[in-house]
Amino acid sequence: MPTSPLATFRRKKGLSQEQLATLSGVSARTIQRIEKGTVEAHLATLKLLADCLDVEPELLLEKASDATTAGKVNKLAPLFHGLALVGLFFPILNIILPGFLWLLKKDEQSEYDRQGKQVLNFQLTMSFAFVPSVLLLIFFFPVGFPLTLLIYFYTVVMCLLNLFRSINQQPIRYPLSFAFLK
Repeated sequence: MPTSPLATFRRKKGLSQEQLATLSGVSARTIQRIEKGTVEAHLATLKLLADCLDVEPELLLEKASDATTAGKVNKLAPLFHGLALVGLFFPILNIILPGFLWLLKKDEQSEYDRQGKQVLNFQLTMSFAFVPSVLLLIFFFPVGFPLTLLIYFYTVVMCLLNLFRSINQQPIRYPLSFAFLK
């Protein structure tokens, strides 16, 4: 019998059903029923469970075959983050390289599609934030210089952090990014 996405992510986090119930406020019996597939979880319930498991609620809705794929090593997923990092040293390649990989691989696995979109959304957001900071750098150096450095180093740190999180199959997060691609 295939494992449910909820069970996969719960075990990956090292939690029992009872521990997840305590953390989320959802009853252990409800968690058991969701994992067995005897009930369909309400969206609010999925949100509570996803928050405790540090995953997106949509991942708990995926088919069992996708859940087993999520448990396996996604060999290309870290490449999205690495290409964005390489691209930071060569302007516009931080968007082109992961964008090209995403276009090629987005239909192979839902995880590639999800991580590719997250990388692209973050890189686009930071690129749009970078333009005004460079203008401030030119016209008002005391504000523009630290702002430009802050944006650049924040982008590098987030890329590195999510590269290692992706390698270790941990949930990736890019705070402060706008969802251009949904």
